[in-house]
Amino acid sequence: MADNYTQFSFDIDKLTSEEAAWVRDLLALDFEDGQQQKQIEEALGVPNVIECDIEYWPDFSFRLDASEGLGPKGAIWLYAEDSGNPWNAALLVRAFLAKFRPKDIKLFSIAFMSSKSMLDGFGGETYVVTSENIFSDAEVAGMIAKTIESGRQQKVSIGDLDIIIRRNNRKKGGE
Repeated sequence: MADNYTQFSFDIDKLTSEEAAWVRDLLALDFEDGQQQKQIEEALGVPNVIECDIEYWPDFSFRLDASEGLGPKGAIWLYAEDSGNPWNAALLVRAFLAKFRPKDIKLFSIAFMSSKSMLDGFGGETYVVTSENIFSDAEVAGMIAKTIESGRQQKVSIGDLDIIIRRNNRKKGGE
């Protein structure tokens, strides 16, 4: 039997003392406590801004002020060594951006790994996080496959973005 892992590692740097306190306080809340669970969901915008359910919090590892040689001072390092929940990390980043840095965009990649070689046992995904939404390239990959299979344009609307995938009509070789 194989062990499967979801790994990621990224930081949010140049934290002010107010930003660091907000992150520290949010990550210290106990998800098992009903009142604190509501505080977590409210801070993350669940379900009012982002429609989803949180099953556990935070479900990833973190180090605030990753100045121990692992990242820049005044940063929070979010990561999963064995396995973690990148969606929860993305929810935290979206809420952080909405509260403190509404014009910033954060990208991070995820690796899907397996302890044994197996068919489709490895892969990856990239999240693009803004103050308003969380985007994943997995949806775009599915659209590309549908466009190739059907020969028809595919479109998805996410928030205020329209993503359109279509074949171009150029001949091979640039002619």
